[in-house]
Amino acid sequence: MLEMKQTKSIYQPDWQSLSLPVIDQRMAAMPTAGVIDTINWPEQYPVAPDAKFTLAHTDEMLYVRFEVKGEVPLVTKTNDLELVNEDACVEMFIGNADNTRYWNFEFNASGVCNASHRKERKVDVVRLNAEQLKSIQRYGQQLCAAHWTLLIGIPLSLIELDLTKEHSRRANLYKCGDKTPMKHYASWNPIKAEAPAFHLPEYFGEVIF
Repeated sequence: MLEMKQTKSIYQPDWQSLSLPVIDQRMAAMPTAGVIDTINWPEQYPVAPDAKFTLAHTDEMLYVRFEVKGEVPLVTKTNDLELVNEDACVEMFIGNADNTRYWNFEFNASGVCNASHRKERKVDVVRLNAEQLKSIQRYGQQLCAAHWTLLIGIPLSLIELDLTKEHSRRANLYKCGDKTPMKHYASWNPIKAEAPAFHLPEYFGEVIF
């Protein structure tokens, strides 16, 4: 049986009125919540850029800060709901309260988002609407040619997370790039599948709130 990793989102009640650049700066100084370094298909895709993430939340928002090194980011998608997984891409999939469904949030290095709510990869797929997509906060930086960061803020209401009743959610985080020069598929929590596949909630880890 594969390991189910755990990590923690840090509660930050005083961040409600802070701007994204300030939140980004504070999260850059926080301990890393996890490293996206599991190479699940080493024979086909043996390498991936260095990627890590940091987690924090307020009473209203979940913040995820990705940092990627060793990749000059390919960015070709400019509109939400396009296939950003073909670009330099970071992703967070997070389950609902009973893990019967999950949300997939996918972003290229510019913060363009593809997101849905679904039961399986091709089952009961509901794309987020324009209002829901607009509610997702994004702030990215290109620190040098091959070093970039992306901060995203997901409303807790969007993922139906009630912190008065729930203290954890199943989730996995990924780094991929279907059409990048270094095609790659890495995950935080290990995945057991014959070919690259991220839509497998049975291999999600756990985020503690």
